[in-house]
Amino acid sequence: MSKAKVAKGNVPPGLKKGQANEFTLIMPLKPGGADRMRKKMDDSYEAGVQSNSDRIGTLHDMRFVIFDNDTRLIFASTYDGDWDAYINDFATIAPDQIDLQFGEVEGYPGVRSPDIKDFVAKHQVTATTFYSAYPNATVRDVWKALKIKDTFNNLLDEAAS
Repeated sequence: MSKAKVAKGNVPPGLKKGQANEFTLIMPLKPGGADRMRKKMDDSYEAGVQSNSDRIGTLHDMRFVIFDNDTRLIFASTYDGDWDAYINDFATIAPDQIDLQFGEVEGYPGVRSPDIKDFVAKHQVTATTFYSAYPNATVRDVWKALKIKDTFNNLLDEAAS
C-alpha cells in the first residue's frame, strides 16, 4: 500500500472523544451486491475473519449494515489515534479481508490502490453524536487490563484452593 494522503482539501470527517474516533462510511452497492456481500461475509467470518480483525490493534469495533432495499452499505467503527494510520492498518494487516468486504461497493478501487484514501474520504460522514465508554483507553490498553484481570483472578483462585 502506498502512503497516499487524502487529496488537499479533503479532510476526513469524524468525531473524536479522547483518543477514540468514530468512523462512518455510507456507500452505494453494485446491483445484486447485497446478496453477494451477505454470502461473502457469512463465509469469511466462518473462515476466521474475526481473528484477522483482532490483529488491527487500533480497531475497537466495526459493523456493516445493508439498507435502502439492499442498495447501500453503512460501515461504522471506532478506532484509536490517527485516520491515516487507521486506513494504513487495514491496507497492510488485512488487505484481502478488506477487499472481500468492500468488493461489492460501487467504485471501490481496492485497499492497495493509491486512490483508497480519497475514496474513503468521499464516502465518510460525521456522526451526529458520538459516545465512547472509555475515550482515553486504547484497544491495547483494554487488552492489557483484561490480561491483568485474568492473571489476578487466577492468583485469587489459586490462593483460595
